[in-house]
Amino acid sequence: MRSVTKQSNRQAAKQGNAANKQSSNQSSKQTVPANKQTANTAVKQTGSANKPASAAPVSQTSTSNRPITRQAQKEGRREEERQRRQAAQRRAVLRKRAIWISVIAAVVLASAITAYTLVNAHKPTAQNPSVVPTEAVFNPAYPPVEGVYCDQLEHVNSYHIHVHLTIWLNGSPVTVPAQTGIAPDTSCYYWLHTHDTTGVVHIEAPATDSLNLQQFLDIWGQHFSSLGYQDQLASSTGWTIWVDGKQISGGFSKVVFQPHMVITIAYNSPNVKPDTVYNFAAGL
Repeated sequence: MRSVTKQSNRQAAKQGNAANKQSSNQSSKQTVPANKQTANTAVKQTGSANKPASAAPVSQTSTSNRPITRQAQKEGRREEERQRRQAAQRRAVLRKRAIWISVIAAVVLASAITAYTLVNAHKPTAQNPSVVPTEAVFNPAYPPVEGVYCDQLEHVNSYHIHVHLTIWLNGSPVTVPAQTGIAPDTSCYYWLHTHDTTGVVHIEAPATDSLNLQQFLDIWGQHFSSLGYQDQLASSTGWTIWVDGKQISGGFSKVVFQPHMVITIAYNSPNVKPDTVYNFAAGL
């Protein structure tokens, strides 16, 4: 009897412990989810509270900045295009200015050339026989001599002056013959010639004042030697030369003809007195 009672008590105790264990497990399970839910809720709330206020509008700010960037790009392109147009306009202005300057310079240069040509058209050439204007040869028997031509007519309306020449040879005067420099048939007249035996040399040229005594003597010797030409005149060596009473050196070519010049040349004539004046006829 006592044995049955002990057994009953042990069974009752086991059942009680099992019930208590089950109750404890259920209570523990219910408590853990509750605590977990409470913790998650607290964490979420804490995260929301700690999150910066500007975090949420980030997407909105980025979206709103995009149209501003495009507008800035458009403005930049417009500004570049405006600068290109201005640069093109400046280049066009500079080109027009350069063209106008070139045109004005060309006009001024052309005017200067025209004026120079007009001024020098009838101006005597400098003292250089080689630049005497070229003329036609009217008589082949009387070609140019040192640039001095035998023209068909006398240039009485161009360069027309007169000089007087006296020649002494071995103490005696030598006559300067008439018609020196004039073709016998009067088909042409050299720019340097005589009409009579007075010693007056006529200088009638188209446009030059560079004619000299050497040229006249060469015309005389080359084409009119039969008119009393003296061989000593072929060279200025041994000759004494005076112009207007003043002795000069350098030879016949240094005697460049000037209006009413009085020339005396003497060869082997130590006692000769040079001429200082000559009475030119009216109109000469």
